Amino acid sequence: MPADTGPGETVACERAVGGLLTAGPRGTSARRMVTHMGRHDRGGDRGTRIFSGAAPGPWRFDVPEPEPPDDPDEVVAALTALRRRFGGRAVLQYSQVSAVRVVAGTAHGTAAPQARRVWSLTGDLLTPGGHEVPVGRSGRGPALPRLTDPAWCESAARLLAAVDAAREPAPGEYAAVLLPQAAGLLLHEAAGHFAEAPPGGTPALGHRLGCRVAGELITLDDDPLAEGGPARYDTDDEGIVSLGPQRIVHEGRLVRQLHSLASAAAAAAMPTASSRAASVLHRPVPRMSNVVCRPGDAGTGELVENAGHGILVHRLADGIRTGATLEARLVLGERIRSGRRTGQYVRGRIRERADVLTRVVETGAHAEFGDNALCGKAGQLLFDVGMCAPALRLSRLRCTP
Repeated sequence: MPADTGPGETVACERAVGGLLTAGPRGTSARRMVTHMGRHDRGGDRGTRIFSGAAPGPWRFDVPEPEPPDDPDEVVAALTALRRRFGGRAVLQYSQVSAVRVVAGTAHGTAAPQARRVWSLTGDLLTPGGHEVPVGRSGRGPALPRLTDPAWCESAARLLAAVDAAREPAPGEYAAVLLPQAAGLLLHEAAGHFAEAPPGGTPALGHRLGCRVAGELITLDDDPLAEGGPARYDTDDEGIVSLGPQRIVHEGRLVRQLHSLASAAAAAAMPTASSRAASVLHRPVPRMSNVVCRPGDAGTGELVENAGHGILVHRLADGIRTGATLEARLVLGERIRSGRRTGQYVRGRIRERADVLTRVVETGAHAEFGDNALCGKAGQLLFDVGMCAPALRLSRLRCTP
């Protein structure tokens, strides 16, 4: 700790470049962002000071320039091509941030600079029949290869055609098979957030340890260095070094919480390198990084066959957990009859209890990361909260129009 600083003081400083680009029927607008700023937490009850430029004395450290983001003209061209591909009625927003952050005053002194380059593509595509289909894609690194990916365009076109042909399901409970994207959304909302400790450690949630949050087939690890995951960091935003994968759910029971320094101290536990902030101006709070679900051994066809009669859930969106309830938009499902896919599509909503994962009765053999890593907990939008999930078979799932 530098001389003349008090106990518990930390300084976080960040350089960032990026911007927001919107493309729609009324044209294209763009905003560019360049910042060099920081946050000085004085410790105890002494408050926080926000500053611009270099860290104030006696703190002295250099923050490297961030990697240049994607070229705005190339991004405009990519978004224009996407809108043309889908009939020109799409409204799309593209965000990108390339930043380098340094945290000083931690138990390890001044942490090594952490580079972060993330992006997101959000908005709506319109089907020929006039239905809105949400777009949600995000991740780390260069975005242009993802924006111009022909395979994604073909997949989105098939999704739009299926949504136009879909009908609303009769309200009720159905045996269900969730493909990895849909399974990941439920795992994120029902289990991942449940494992996050409260900021500052209050209210105390240690009583959750040992609670059943899913069926015995579900085991989850949080790993900021998971191969192929959108999150990628060695130390969190409080300078805590990652020690590798952290088991948070074992055979359906919560066995560890994701902690910041404050929440770990309040719970008499070890911090888990899970303290994350959307920008240096925000106070870090416990957040997931990459949550990886252990796969099973069933193929998708086997899961469908074992479901008998029910719904194959292709895609969910806009998941939200409120207390003991969980809701999401059923963008596209497909009826299963006598263990076979029918090509008869449905769209609507799912409304469930938060313990919906206790109905998992079979897991798929192949796990994959979803293409949307956005998470807006506590008003802080992170672009890189990954979920690697296999397909899941549930004994029942409540669907409504």
